[in-house]
Amino acid sequence: MSRWDEPDRFDDEEESRLLKKFYNYVEIEKKEAERRKFLEVSDKKRPSVWGNRFVLSAIIQGAVITGLTVALILIQAIFADVSLIEFLSLSIDGPAKWFFFGYFMYITLVVTIAITAIFYNHLETNLNRQVRGNKKQLAWTQLVGMNVGGAATTILMMFAGLSGAGFIDFAIGNETASSEIMDMIEIPITGFALLFAGGIIAGGIAYIGTYVQGPKTSKLSFADDRKYDRI
Repeated sequence: MSRWDEPDRFDDEEESRLLKKFYNYVEIEKKEAERRKFLEVSDKKRPSVWGNRFVLSAIIQGAVITGLTVALILIQAIFADVSLIEFLSLSIDGPAKWFFFGYFMYITLVVTIAITAIFYNHLETNLNRQVRGNKKQLAWTQLVGMNVGGAATTILMMFAGLSGAGFIDFAIGNETASSEIMDMIEIPITGFALLFAGGIIAGGIAYIGTYVQGPKTSKLSFADDRKYDRI
């Protein structure tokens, strides 16, 4: 190789180095553009209105069942000579079963409300569908039905179990017949249970109706998509 070929060799090496730097720069710019796009899209996501409402409801109901549990512990501490669980277990085949059924149903209700919040969050935030029109009234019916009807039904079941087992009469020293209390509670339990069931049905109609409708479009988001397509 003559010395006149040396500059060409250096030019080829320099060109290769510059191309490598250029491709690295393009790759970095591409990753940076994707990162900016992800952050901007995330910031522009509309928060879930109904998801937040059901989350708040789940927190409140969780606090209520926690308070009931603490109250039962305090009752057990006050009446240390009588075990509440043993007292109820003596009549587990009778009215006492309604106490355990109501207690565990209340815990299930809290979980159900939290899961419903996740469903609405997916509907409003990820699918960009807005609950509007008559479906908004149906969603309110679901919220009230689950929180008022469901909670009242389970609490009355627990009260009926304690009363039917005779624990309330024993605690307050009253000789009121437990059957009378059970007859008085039966109608309110049925009413609140119907409210709960109606809320579930109304919520299902609202959710399905909103799901099948088209997403809420935005000119801004369409312009952003075109801008990033050019990148």
